[in-house]
Amino acid sequence: MQYYRALGPLLIMLRRAALAAKYAPAAVQIRSASKIVPHGKGGRSSIGGSVATVFGAENYLGRYIVGKFAKSGSQVICPNPGVCELETRPLRVMGDLGQIHLVDYALLDQRSIPKTVEFSNIAINCTDLAYKTRHYLYNDIHVEGARNLAKAAKAAGVERFIHVSALGADVDSGSGYLKSKALGEIAVREEFPEATIVRAGPMFGQEDSFIVRLADLCKLPGPFALLNMGEAVKKPVYVGDVAQGILESVSTPEAAGQTYEFYGPKDYTMKDIMTYIGDTTRKPVWTVPVPDLATAPFLTAMSIPGMARIAMLPNEEEFYRYAKDDVAVKGAPTLSDLGVKATPLEAVGLSILRRFRSHLYHDDIDTVLSQASSK
Repeated sequence: MQYYRALGPLLIMLRRAALAAKYAPAAVQIRSASKIVPHGKGGRSSIGGSVATVFGAENYLGRYIVGKFAKSGSQVICPNPGVCELETRPLRVMGDLGQIHLVDYALLDQRSIPKTVEFSNIAINCTDLAYKTRHYLYNDIHVEGARNLAKAAKAAGVERFIHVSALGADVDSGSGYLKSKALGEIAVREEFPEATIVRAGPMFGQEDSFIVRLADLCKLPGPFALLNMGEAVKKPVYVGDVAQGILESVSTPEAAGQTYEFYGPKDYTMKDIMTYIGDTTRKPVWTVPVPDLATAPFLTAMSIPGMARIAMLPNEEEFYRYAKDDVAVKGAPTLSDLGVKATPLEAVGLSILRRFRSHLYHDDIDTVLSQASSK
């Protein structure tokens, strides 16, 4: 009897080992994100068959991307670079239970990145640094960070890698931001040649860093400087369209290895944009045109405070871009090539700027919309 009691646990161990060896190949397949079987008719309560890792999910564009993918039934991995929990909290409710996963990582720590793409077949990099800080420079995030992500995605067998750059990215640009974005594109192509690169124009939407940012700057004492006499041409694009374009690019095989340029259906000068902000907010906007010859001294003076500047105050990088035209590469594929119809600023401008109105004009409809509806 004692012999059988001692033999029993051994037989159980041998049985478990045999089962593990038998089903090991199946376990490897299950761990591969591309092998997940879709279930459901689509939507946030379904499993769409893809797992997407969104780097920069806590950022402005990242939140829209997470929402688009989660709504389509994808599982979404949201790597958290250590930001406050209040910044990642909105991500948790964008998908159904078990669809959104937060994983800690550090962009410049190559050891922490592989676990964020281990089960993913899609990876999207929309990390961004609006201005230099004492912790990070542009090259840290836009070049070295992008390289780390592309390298880890390639090693993990990720099928599609989408890298978000900026319209006007150029290695010879006088803007440190745009120059680093161009160098980041080169780094991504070196590590992941089939990556899809998206050059997005200035994005507008709720709580954006373009239209809302300009409206905030108008509240500061003194006039707003219209560099280059306010004649710089901008190509703003709705943030929801950018997120939708990225979603569509994943299901478009021809998008692999392509560089897309996302911009809106209408061009505006900076003077036009400031006038629109004043008309929509029902508040006077005090602007001063600055000749192009005075632009360089103006930007130099603004750069003196350096990193000690309060984030609310304007910086030379954003004003440099305000003074330069948004130039699109002729013949480059755009949103329309992905079946996305670009949204004009006037269609959503009122919802963006209404909060800047006084209570007397809060419920007034936008002049542009009222004119359009009367036709």
